[in-house]
Amino acid sequence: MEQHAILLTETEEMWAKMLMEVLEDNEIPHAAKPVYGAGLVIRAGMQERLEVYVPEEYFEQAKALADALFSEADTVETTDEN
Repeated sequence: MEQHAILLTETEEMWAKMLMEVLEDNEIPHAAKPVYGAGLVIRAGMQERLEVYVPEEYFEQAKALADALFSEADTVETTDEN
């Protein structure tokens, strides 16, 4: 059976890495993809952003973890996909 990855969040690289550590600690598979790419980040002097994806079956658990992790920060918005 093929698993579909769902976008959990898009955020600055630092926050995405923190979230990915929490996902790893909870044994939730995940993948991240840069939004801008190294070339643009270097040339424009901007911070990279990452999109963090999780398998559909782990989405609700991952979203709860992300919401708890960032509950007091305005840095991350998670998606509400099903």
